[in-house]
Amino acid sequence: MIRYTITFFIMIILFLGGVILGFNQAGEGMDEVRGTNEPTYDALQVSQNENGQNEVEVLGQRFQQQETLEQKKEEYTNIQEDFITEKIAAVVETSVQWLFNVIIDVFYQITQLFYKS
Repeated sequence: MIRYTITFFIMIILFLGGVILGFNQAGEGMDEVRGTNEPTYDALQVSQNENGQNEVEVLGQRFQQQETLEQKKEEYTNIQEDFITEKIAAVVETSVQWLFNVIIDVFYQITQLFYKS
């Protein structure tokens, strides 16, 4: 039993060593694909420009923030107010509850016929 345990732990150590080595190889491969040898280069860089907008650079491609969070919140509240899905959901909920109660009541009446003393 001890022999199998030791063998198991050795296999775990070899596996984790291979994972770490694989991460290193993948990082070197990304450097070759990217064409840069900067050791501090990150795949994702976030900065803020002079207008106060956020700029994100992902693997060399720049993306700018189009709308602020407040604009998105206002848009979401407008959309939420426009739709009647809440009202439809409430109607469906009450109708399903009513149908469920009717079915349960019918089954209760049937069981009362058989088990009434």
